[in-house]
Amino acid sequence: MLSSASLSSPRLWWRYGLPLLLLLALAYFPLFWQLTSFPVQQWDESRTALDGLGILVHHDWLVVRYLGEPDLWNSKPPLWTWLLAGSIRLLGPTELGLRLPAALAALATVLVVYATATRWLRSRLAGLLAGLVLLTSPGYVTFHVARTADFDALLTLTTTVGVVSWLAYLRTGRARWAWATGGSFAAAVLTKGIAGAMFGPGLLLALALTGSGRRLRRPVPWLAAGLVLVVAVGWYTVREAAAPGYLAAVWQYEVGGPAAQQLEGHYEPFSYYLDLLAGGKFALWLLPALVGAGLGWWLPRGSRGWWLGRVLAAVAGSFYLVLSLSQTKLSWYDAPAYPLLALLAAAGLTEAFRLARAATGRRVGYAARLAGVLALAALPYLNQVQYLRQLSKIRFENDQLVYGHHLRRQWQQLPNVRSYILGTDNSFNDVPEFYRMAAEYEHGHRVQRLAPWQRDKAQPGETVAVCGQRAIQAWQQYFQTTVLVQSDSCLTLRLGPRR
Repeated sequence: MLSSASLSSPRLWWRYGLPLLLLLALAYFPLFWQLTSFPVQQWDESRTALDGLGILVHHDWLVVRYLGEPDLWNSKPPLWTWLLAGSIRLLGPTELGLRLPAALAALATVLVVYATATRWLRSRLAGLLAGLVLLTSPGYVTFHVARTADFDALLTLTTTVGVVSWLAYLRTGRARWAWATGGSFAAAVLTKGIAGAMFGPGLLLALALTGSGRRLRRPVPWLAAGLVLVVAVGWYTVREAAAPGYLAAVWQYEVGGPAAQQLEGHYEPFSYYLDLLAGGKFALWLLPALVGAGLGWWLPRGSRGWWLGRVLAAVAGSFYLVLSLSQTKLSWYDAPAYPLLALLAAAGLTEAFRLARAATGRRVGYAARLAGVLALAALPYLNQVQYLRQLSKIRFENDQLVYGHHLRRQWQQLPNVRSYILGTDNSFNDVPEFYRMAAEYEHGHRVQRLAPWQRDKAQPGETVAVCGQRAIQAWQQYFQTTVLVQSDSCLTLRLGPRR
């Protein structure tokens, strides 16, 4: 164990502190850079944002509401929505307020991967490599996971902690790791319901593949599993009692529906997720991950690499099987697998390096090994940064997403306008509704949302903020108008006499 005196040595800081500092620095671009450069997204960030803001507007932390009514389509448990509401209260109903919790959850996941690889592969450079693999995985650093205010970043953090805790329990038998497993998966279930329990078959398979059945002879893993069950049953019981119909919605949208039949047209073939992995979401790291999984059958039994390879391969493989058998498939459903795949890829690459070094008999210095890790991740990292550079352009692809940017400009140029209309093009889109509610919550404005066919409810002299040529033409054809503010594809109009 290193003493405090030895840690003050620059050489030891170089060896032990630099990998973590580099990882934290390199995490900035994939997770935080341009986080607010694109507007709230239509699917499903805007709906989740409305639910989080609705908690504050309606002062109801138990029954999540959508347009004032209990939200039964988004029937997820409340943990993520609670965190979102807390962030909005602190930072306001802005893109930063919405997305910072997801980015922080993603950063925490990267640190868990770093710590796990450092411990089980006995190398901080392996930890740095594992973290960089995750940060350069397009399937993880993307919309709906690490870059938007959806459930999946927190879900991935909780399930990752649960899996590595289970790995530690199977190897050591220490009760604290069983409790950490139960607590993590209880949080996962409170985050996204049944999705939080989809690693269950893999945990049991890992138990069998490692010959750890004796661990179940103790009461602690059963008590930890009971904790997950009590938390789940407690939440669903309380929520159903608060507003009946919730359990039926959970069955339709979360449990029975997605498993037994495709919902909302989201049908894909059995190989869908594997095709995504090989086709781009993890293509550069897939072969090393397969090698890492094979270590569980190649390394000496009981070694740390043997444990890591077997447990993670069992959990990740079972998870992909469960997803592939489900009838409803969406590209982000496999997000919880990427930290496990990153650990396997780092294990495969680390073991390959050790074998090469042993075969050549050459000693490779620490600086050269550090440079090798950074060089290995350089191209994937630059590709990820290039992808992020394009995100700010997304706001121009759908003019119904840019209301937030335009309203902020309107508030700057017309600070005395506190009552106005938000004109939409009548498409199904929750983004304008979020920005409308945000204006009322943050600034006390009175904002009425009207579609083109509702123009007759407006009166001459009123102000309307409208985005998109289709919606703008509808209002200009019905009223004589004066342009007050212009930005992107949006106008703020003063309504004159009807034509």
